[in-house]
Amino acid sequence: MRPVILRIGLLLMGIGLLGGSVGTELLDSFKAIDEQVGTNGSAASAVLGIGLIIAAINPSGSVAWVRAGILYGIVVLVFEIVSAVHGKGFHLGPVIFGLAFTLLLIAAYPERKKLLPSTSPPSAADTEPTAEEPHPEPQT
Repeated sequence: MRPVILRIGLLLMGIGLLGGSVGTELLDSFKAIDEQVGTNGSAASAVLGIGLIIAAINPSGSVAWVRAGILYGIVVLVFEIVSAVHGKGFHLGPVIFGLAFTLLLIAAYPERKKLLPSTSPPSAADTEPTAEEPHPEPQT
C-alpha cells in the first residue's frame, strides 16, 4: 500500500508544482493554482537548487538529481519559447544558463548510460516488497 501512496503523492505534488509554474509563467487562468495551493515557484526552484548542491557531493549516487538538472535546461527553453509566443517576451539569460549547464552535466557525467532510464522491465526483485522473516511466538 505504501508504494501506491508514494506514487500518488509524487504525482499530485508534481501536478501541483507544474500547474503553479504554468500559472506564474504562461497562463493567467492557472495563476490561482500557484496562489491558492501554495506551489511557490521560488520554493520549487530552491528545492531543485538544494538537490543539485547535495548531488554535487556524489553525482553518481544522485542520478535523479542530475537528470532533473538536465531537464531544467530543456524546460527553460520551452517556457521561454511559449512565453515569447504569448507576447510576454523572450529572456535569453535563463536559456543560456539552463542549456549551458544541461550540456555541461551531460558531458561531464561519468556514466552517461545511466542518465537514460533503463528500457528493460524491472525484475521481480525490484517490484516485490521483501517479506520479513516471521518471528516465532514465544511458548508459555
